[in-house]
Amino acid sequence: MQLIEETYFGWDSLTHVLDCPNPTWDDVQIRHDEGTRPDASGTDPHTCTNALCSHRTTFTRLQLRLLCRDCHTVRIISGEGSTETCTTTADTGWGQTPHQTGGVWLWPGRPTAPGGEPHQYLVTLQPAALTRATLYGIITAYRDSNGVQRWIAGCAPDPDGAHPISTLRWRYASNAYDTAIDAAEFIDITHRFPQRPVVVAV
Repeated sequence: MQLIEETYFGWDSLTHVLDCPNPTWDDVQIRHDEGTRPDASGTDPHTCTNALCSHRTTFTRLQLRLLCRDCHTVRIISGEGSTETCTTTADTGWGQTPHQTGGVWLWPGRPTAPGGEPHQYLVTLQPAALTRATLYGIITAYRDSNGVQRWIAGCAPDPDGAHPISTLRWRYASNAYDTAIDAAEFIDITHRFPQRPVVVAV
Protein backbone atom coordinates (compact mmCIF):
# COMPACT_ATOMS: atom_id res chain seq x y z
CA MET A 1 0.00 0.00 0.00
CA GLN A 2 1.27 3.47 -0.87
CA LEU A 3 2.15 5.68 2.09
CA ILE A 4 0.05 8.82 2.45
CA GLU A 5 3.11 11.07 2.12
CA GLU A 6 3.86 9.41 -1.24
CA THR A 7 0.28 10.11 -2.32
CA TYR A 8 0.62 13.84 -1.67
CA PHE A 9 4.33 14.65 -1.95
CA GLY A 10 7.04 14.10 -4.53
CA TRP A 11 4.85 14.98 -7.52
CA ASP A 12 5.71 17.94 -9.75
CA SER A 13 3.24 20.02 -11.71
CA LEU A 14 3.79 20.11 -15.46
CA THR A 15 4.69 23.72 -16.12
CA HIS A 16 3.55 26.08 -18.86
CA VAL A 17 5.40 29.17 -20.07
CA LEU A 18 5.83 31.80 -17.33
CA ASP A 19 3.32 34.25 -18.79
CA CYS A 20 0.61 31.68 -19.66
CA PRO A 21 -2.74 33.45 -19.08
CA ASN A 22 -4.56 30.22 -18.18
CA PRO A 23 -2.15 27.45 -17.08
CA THR A 24 -4.45 24.46 -17.55
CA TRP A 25 -4.07 21.57 -19.97
CA ASP A 26 -6.84 21.79 -22.59
CA ASP A 27 -6.25 18.39 -24.13
CA VAL A 28 -4.65 15.25 -22.72
CA GLN A 29 -4.17 12.24 -24.99
CA ILE A 30 -2.63 8.81 -24.50
CA ARG A 31 -1.16 6.33 -26.99
CA HIS A 32 0.10 2.75 -26.68
CA ASP A 33 2.48 1.62 -29.41
CA GLU A 34 5.72 -0.20 -30.15
CA GLY A 35 9.02 1.64 -29.74
CA THR A 36 12.32 0.61 -31.32
CA ARG A 37 15.49 0.45 -29.29
CA PRO A 38 18.05 2.87 -30.79
CA ASP A 39 20.96 0.43 -30.41
CA ALA A 40 19.20 -2.51 -32.10
CA SER A 41 18.93 -3.03 -35.84
CA GLY A 42 17.66 -5.64 -38.26
CA THR A 43 17.20 -9.08 -36.80
CA ASP A 44 19.89 -8.69 -34.15
CA PRO A 45 18.21 -8.93 -30.76
CA HIS A 46 18.72 -6.29 -28.14
CA THR A 47 21.07 -7.65 -25.51
CA CYS A 48 21.65 -6.47 -21.98
CA THR A 49 22.20 -7.92 -18.52
CA ASN A 50 18.76 -6.98 -17.18
CA ALA A 51 16.88 -10.20 -16.38
CA LEU A 52 13.53 -8.40 -16.71
CA CYS A 53 14.26 -7.29 -20.29
CA SER A 54 12.63 -9.21 -23.16
CA HIS A 55 15.78 -8.65 -25.29
CA ARG A 56 13.57 -7.71 -28.25
CA THR A 57 14.43 -4.90 -30.65
CA THR A 58 11.04 -3.31 -29.92
CA PHE A 59 9.26 -2.58 -26.67
CA THR A 60 5.77 -1.63 -25.54
CA ARG A 61 5.65 2.14 -25.16
CA LEU A 62 3.12 4.43 -23.51
CA GLN A 63 3.00 8.08 -24.54
CA LEU A 64 1.08 10.91 -22.93
CA ARG A 65 0.55 14.17 -24.82
CA LEU A 66 -0.70 17.40 -23.23
CA LEU A 67 -1.64 20.66 -24.93
CA CYS A 68 -2.24 24.16 -23.62
CA ARG A 69 -3.94 26.29 -26.27
CA ASP A 70 -3.32 29.51 -24.34
CA CYS A 71 0.50 29.40 -24.26
CA HIS A 72 0.88 26.81 -27.08
CA THR A 73 2.90 24.46 -24.86
CA VAL A 74 2.94 20.77 -25.81
CA ARG A 75 4.35 18.16 -23.45
CA ILE A 76 5.04 14.58 -24.53
CA ILE A 77 5.84 12.02 -21.87
CA SER A 78 7.00 8.57 -22.90
CA GLY A 79 7.89 5.45 -20.97
CA GLU A 80 8.74 1.82 -21.56
CA GLY A 81 6.61 -0.90 -20.07
CA SER A 82 4.45 1.63 -18.24
CA THR A 83 1.18 0.64 -16.64
CA GLU A 84 -2.04 2.59 -16.80
CA THR A 85 -4.52 2.73 -13.93
CA CYS A 86 -7.94 4.33 -13.89
CA THR A 87 -9.19 4.92 -10.38
CA THR A 88 -11.15 7.47 -8.33
CA THR A 89 -10.40 10.07 -5.69
CA ALA A 90 -12.25 7.88 -3.17
CA ASP A 91 -9.79 5.05 -3.81
CA THR A 92 -6.62 7.18 -3.75
CA GLY A 93 -7.53 9.89 -1.25
CA TRP A 94 -5.74 12.37 -3.48
CA GLY A 95 -8.02 14.88 -5.21
CA GLN A 96 -10.59 15.05 -2.44
CA THR A 97 -11.42 18.28 -0.67
CA PRO A 98 -10.08 18.37 2.89
CA HIS A 99 -12.62 18.59 5.67
CA GLN A 100 -12.34 20.81 8.71
CA THR A 101 -12.31 19.35 12.21
CA GLY A 102 -11.98 22.00 14.88
CA GLY A 103 -9.12 24.29 13.85
CA VAL A 104 -7.41 21.84 11.49
CA TRP A 105 -8.05 20.38 8.03
CA LEU A 106 -7.80 16.66 7.30
CA TRP A 107 -6.52 15.47 3.92
CA PRO A 108 -7.57 11.83 3.39
CA GLY A 109 -5.34 8.97 2.31
CA ARG A 110 -6.32 5.62 0.83
CA PRO A 111 -9.08 3.57 2.43
CA THR A 112 -8.17 0.16 3.81
CA ALA A 113 -10.81 -1.35 1.50
CA PRO A 114 -12.70 0.06 -1.51
CA GLY A 115 -15.57 2.23 -0.30
CA GLY A 116 -14.19 2.37 3.23
CA GLU A 117 -12.91 5.21 5.33
CA PRO A 118 -9.30 6.40 5.00
CA HIS A 119 -6.87 4.89 7.48
CA GLN A 120 -4.56 7.93 7.42
CA TYR A 121 -4.90 11.70 7.16
CA LEU A 122 -2.39 14.48 6.70
CA VAL A 123 -3.23 17.65 8.60
CA THR A 124 -2.82 21.34 7.84
CA LEU A 125 -3.83 24.48 9.70
CA GLN A 126 -5.55 25.92 6.60
CA PRO A 127 -7.45 24.47 3.62
CA ALA A 128 -5.69 26.21 0.73
CA ALA A 129 -2.95 23.75 -0.16
CA LEU A 130 -1.15 20.72 1.21
CA THR A 131 2.60 20.99 0.73
CA ARG A 132 5.57 19.99 2.85
CA ALA A 133 5.68 23.60 4.05
CA THR A 134 2.02 23.62 5.20
CA LEU A 135 1.99 20.08 6.64
CA TYR A 136 1.43 20.22 10.39
CA GLY A 137 0.38 16.72 11.42
CA ILE A 138 -0.58 13.15 10.64
CA ILE A 139 -3.32 10.86 11.91
CA THR A 140 -3.05 7.14 11.39
CA ALA A 141 -5.07 4.07 12.37
CA TYR A 142 -3.78 0.78 13.73
CA ARG A 143 -5.17 -2.31 15.43
CA ASP A 144 -4.39 -2.88 19.10
CA SER A 145 -3.68 -6.29 20.65
CA ASN A 146 -7.42 -6.94 20.88
CA GLY A 147 -7.97 -6.13 17.20
CA VAL A 148 -9.73 -2.84 17.98
CA GLN A 149 -9.00 0.07 15.63
CA ARG A 150 -7.26 2.94 17.40
CA TRP A 151 -5.90 6.27 16.16
CA ILE A 152 -2.68 8.14 16.94
CA ALA A 153 -1.55 11.60 15.89
CA GLY A 154 1.77 13.33 15.39
CA CYS A 155 2.25 17.05 14.94
CA ALA A 156 4.89 19.69 14.34
CA PRO A 157 7.14 18.08 11.69
CA ASP A 158 10.72 17.87 12.90
CA PRO A 159 13.49 15.88 11.17
CA ASP A 160 15.04 15.37 14.63
CA GLY A 161 11.71 14.71 16.33
CA ALA A 162 11.45 11.87 18.82
CA HIS A 163 8.24 10.43 17.34
CA PRO A 164 8.38 8.55 14.00
CA ILE A 165 4.96 8.00 12.42
CA SER A 166 4.94 6.60 8.89
CA THR A 167 8.24 7.78 7.34
CA LEU A 168 8.06 11.23 8.99
CA ARG A 169 9.24 12.43 12.39
CA TRP A 170 7.22 14.66 14.72
CA ARG A 171 7.92 16.84 17.75
CA TYR A 172 4.72 15.69 19.51
CA ALA A 173 2.75 12.43 19.43
CA SER A 174 -0.51 11.43 21.06
CA ASN A 175 -1.62 8.41 22.98
CA ALA A 176 -4.20 6.13 21.36
CA TYR A 177 -7.68 7.51 20.63
CA ASP A 178 -10.94 5.82 19.69
CA THR A 179 -11.62 8.06 16.68
CA ALA A 180 -9.77 10.13 14.11
CA ILE A 181 -11.73 13.16 15.33
CA ASP A 182 -10.22 12.78 18.80
CA ALA A 183 -6.74 12.55 17.25
CA ALA A 184 -7.46 15.71 15.22
CA GLU A 185 -8.46 17.49 18.43
CA PHE A 186 -5.08 16.57 19.95
CA ILE A 187 -3.35 18.24 16.98
CA ASP A 188 -5.58 21.32 17.23
CA ILE A 189 -4.97 21.72 20.98
CA THR A 190 -1.22 21.13 20.61
CA HIS A 191 -1.05 23.83 17.95
CA ARG A 192 -2.99 26.35 20.03
CA PHE A 193 -1.26 25.51 23.32
CA PRO A 194 2.22 24.19 22.48
CA GLN A 195 3.75 21.92 25.06
CA ARG A 196 6.72 23.45 26.76
CA PRO A 197 9.93 21.44 26.74
CA VAL A 198 10.93 19.91 30.06
CA VAL A 199 14.10 21.51 31.44
CA VAL A 200 16.08 19.31 33.77
CA ALA A 201 18.49 21.08 36.12
CA VAL A 202 21.77 19.31 36.82
